[in-house]
Amino acid sequence: MRAVYILPISWGGIPHYTAELANAVAKYVDEVIVLKPRDNNTKLFSEDVDVREVFRPVTFSKKNMIKAFSPSNISNFLSFKNIKLVYDLRPDIIHFPELYPHISILTSVCKISDRYPIVYTRHTPFESLLDCIKSGRKIHNLFYGMLMCISDITKYLVKVKAIIVHAPEDKNKLIKRGFSPNKIFVIPHGAYNFLIRFKKLQDKETINYNNYKILFFGYILRRKGLEYLIKAEPYISKEIPNIKIIIAGEGNVTPYLKYIQDSSKFEIYNEYISDQMVAELFVRSDVVVVPYTFHLGHSGVLTIALSFGKPVIVTNVGDFPNIIRDGREGFVVPPKDPEALAEAIIKILQDDKLRKRMSKNALKRAKELSWDNIAKMHVEVYEKVTNK
Repeated sequence: MRAVYILPISWGGIPHYTAELANAVAKYVDEVIVLKPRDNNTKLFSEDVDVREVFRPVTFSKKNMIKAFSPSNISNFLSFKNIKLVYDLRPDIIHFPELYPHISILTSVCKISDRYPIVYTRHTPFESLLDCIKSGRKIHNLFYGMLMCISDITKYLVKVKAIIVHAPEDKNKLIKRGFSPNKIFVIPHGAYNFLIRFKKLQDKETINYNNYKILFFGYILRRKGLEYLIKAEPYISKEIPNIKIIIAGEGNVTPYLKYIQDSSKFEIYNEYISDQMVAELFVRSDVVVVPYTFHLGHSGVLTIALSFGKPVIVTNVGDFPNIIRDGREGFVVPPKDPEALAEAIIKILQDDKLRKRMSKNALKRAKELSWDNIAKMHVEVYEKVTNK
């Protein structure tokens, strides 16, 4: 079987997702080819994958969405007409790690889905178009939500044989929107392990480890509940004075600084975080906190934390309680509740045995979600839709 993956963007977690999946699937099919933009993500792919840089990279930043409509960026979008190169490859299956408007439109115009079976992964299935708009807050995020709405509509342009989602509730959302349940397959998101290669560069004994480290990682958005972690700090410090809350990620952190009572308790990296620095932050942390107030789809932060064997505290939103099981890999708390969040953090930090047990459980969970297992599930879907 020849599987072709079409990577439509250069930013965010999609390139990592594509690389992890393609690298693992390459062990189980005859050939894996990736068509992608010219960027630095090529190094993520193994030697078993035939990588072809046939597109120019496009820009889409939540901080500067106007730039997405600049003449140079629009010109780069047009380079995706090279998607018609798949006709020369004669694939048995084409897998889109995500469908964005430009790739959906060009796939439809080139009539690729009339010739070849197509599978795509839907990382964030919305129950309704209103969900798309609700995914944004304030003005610029509302605009982002509207773009998500457009993106969701353009997916209908592509005829697909199968849609892959990461959770049963995601499948139910698509069924409510009229999608055939026979076309929807639930495959969990794999646990990212590409960062583990940096782990050996970070040794706890060489790091100043005088404080318990609590990590909040990822692009900063209002729905991610950062303010509630900050508000939890006084409750935590009252019981455990030697703590440090690390906030790391791009986005606008300014609105949340007003909630900080003691700046000495915080370490803030409001910038793009390199892979090596990501590894360092997770090695240093004792517990990872994901205090989201609203979420659809999957969070890569969870799987990174599991790969590093870190206890995780999540809120009871989205699919989080199915990934992080309360009392096993971490704790599940109500959203928007600083005291409950603080209580869970204190429990983990004050109990070495509990923390070590949760760490072992996290590594076991990461093994269950290994990309090797995830690849086998994908190959089963490919075989089903191609009858091979």
